[in-house]
Parts: sequence; C-alpha cells; structure tokens
Amino acid sequence: MANRHRLACFLSRWIAAAFCYGCCLGAPPPVTIYPSGTELPANHLKFYLHFPGPMRQGVFLDHCRLLDEDGHEVLEPFRETELWSPDEKRLTLWLHPGRQKTGVNLNVEFGPVLEPGRTYRLIISGNWPTAEGSLLGQDVVKTFRTLPPVHSQLNPGTWRLSCPSSGTREPLVVTFPAALDHALLHRFLTVRQSDRDVAGKATSDSGETVWRFVPQNPWQASAGQLIVNSLLEDLAGNSLARPFEIDLDSPPPAKVPDQVILGWQPKPLR
Repeated sequence: MANRHRLACFLSRWIAAAFCYGCCLGAPPPVTIYPSGTELPANHLKFYLHFPGPMRQGVFLDHCRLLDEDGHEVLEPFRETELWSPDEKRLTLWLHPGRQKTGVNLNVEFGPVLEPGRTYRLIISGNWPTAEGSLLGQDVVKTFRTLPPVHSQLNPGTWRLSCPSSGTREPLVVTFPAALDHALLHRFLTVRQSDRDVAGKATSDSGETVWRFVPQNPWQASAGQLIVNSLLEDLAGNSLARPFEIDLDSPPPAKVPDQVILGWQPKPLR
C-alpha cells in the first residue's frame, strides 16, 4: 500500500512538472503587440494589443507601462481614451498625440514621449483581469529602438509589387520602404480583376513592411488593380492623403484622390 502511495505521488509530481514545463516553453504569449517590428520612428503614435479574449475595461492605464533604457518609467505616455474593438479583444493604445506632435503645448511643456536613438520597453501586466475575472497570467514585454522621426506624406510610387502568375494562387506581394499601420493595412487595400473585387486572404509580415494577398481562386490572365484607400497610414500617422504634421510655412501637401489605383499584370503561366 505504501509503495502504491509513493508511485502515485511520483506520477502526480512528474505530470505536474511536465505540464508546467510544457506551459512555460510552448505557450504563446497572452498578448500579441503590433507593430511587430523592433525599430519604430520616434514620432510613433499607437500600439495594437491583441488579447485571446475580452478584457476588463477601464483599467488599461493601471496595466500598461513604458520604460526607458535606464529602467525609468516614462510618465503619462498614453492617451487616456480607451479604444476597444467590437469584440473587446483588441485595444488601440495611443501614445499621447499632443506630446508626439511637434510644437503643440504638451510637446513643448513635457517633451515627446519617445526620443530618437533610445531603447524602450512596453510592458503589459499579467495581472490585468479578463472580462470574466481571471488574470492574463504573465507580463508581456515589447522591446524596441527608436529611429529618427518621419514626417513625409506616403508615396505609393516607392512601393514594389511582385506579380503572381496567372492560373495559380501565388500571392500578390507588396513591399513598402517602411512599416505601415497594421490595422489599416488589413482594411485599406483591395485587389481587383475584371472590375470585380478578388476574394482571398491578406497577411502582413516583416514588421508590416510586406503585404501578401492569396486569392481564393486562381488568378485570371487579365490586368489587375490594387485599390488603396488614401487614409492608409505609416506608424507616425502620415497617410497618402496628407502628412500627420503640416508646416504652414511650407507648400501644402500634394492633393491625392480618396482612392489610389496601382495597376499590375499577372505573369504568364509557364
């Protein structure tokens, strides 16, 4: 009987240890943070926090911190407005625009949230409760380095399109010179052929500098179009329509239609 107890104890400890080992090594982080890249412009505006389920609202400022490279907390870096997706699984976490925009009162009085050439850590607390009351479980940390600020209006002429072969489901690939806003990238690009929207799946990678579209059905041989909403932005809020900051002493930004159309031609199938 004693041997049976020792065996049961051994097995239960082994199973618990194996379970904990698997959880620690194999479990994905409880929060996915965008931008996914590790280099961001110093005038970066917002992060997207994707949670596995609905989270408790009204407490995000208690569970999000920004630390500089010396480990000091950046004071009041976030806009207090709480912006959740309809399913309550994605929070748009804004760095305070009044501090990130050159020359406005908060920027002059308190300085920008981010300085170029510095390393920062965004920390999401594992003590953040879900809507059901359980805790997120572990801290999630995003470390990034800041580049010089970017103030230029987006120029689609700098984008590179890699065309698929007709009769295949190869991806149409668009490569950008710098990262674009993750959420807008998945809303503001549409692919057309034969005057119809093409059904398919879009993904982004390489720190949101690459966009791929795989059609549901094989490509036709006819010319295609990439329709771009001019409100598409980079990480600093510069769009095709206008730069985020406008210098009143400089020439006005170039006028851009609501939609920008980029043509492309499928390659012949060999």
